[in-house]
Amino acid sequence: MVDRVEQGAPEFVRFLPWRIRIPIAVVIFAVMPVALASVPQEPVLLWRLPVVAVGVVAFNRLVNRSVILRLEEQAVRIRLGRRIVEIPYEQITEVAVGPRTEWWRIGRQRLDDGATGYLMGGPSVRITTAENSVVVSAKESYRVVGAIQRQREHAIAERAAGTESTGR
Repeated sequence: MVDRVEQGAPEFVRFLPWRIRIPIAVVIFAVMPVALASVPQEPVLLWRLPVVAVGVVAFNRLVNRSVILRLEEQAVRIRLGRRIVEIPYEQITEVAVGPRTEWWRIGRQRLDDGATGYLMGGPSVRITTAENSVVVSAKESYRVVGAIQRQREHAIAERAAGTESTGR
């Protein structure tokens, strides 16, 4: 887990487990020579370069896959690949340590209890709203739960103070 606070918003990153990263890397490195041998030798830029580019992009996207939970000013922001979900603090009814998911459960999945999971395996955090629940993989789930609760209380108190000062 990587915590980044220098930009102002706490960010919790959970990468793909090594027991999955290593086999993916081995498969990609085993397939690359076969793919390169199957394309014509010349012209290099027309055939070999695209094969290498596809291999590098696949390696980078699969091996460096992560789920990012970022505590913005007004919402929890969850990012898994290109998919981004924001949950405003006002909508959150409960934050708790979630279930420990299997190491092979990766990606966005519908869990047995109907919650949407943004998973990398291992410990997780459950964020519940009136409409649904979201389960996000987090290495130090107790710490993440505390950070979300503090940020949620701060955002709600700030909003209440803002509404009192405007006379609404």
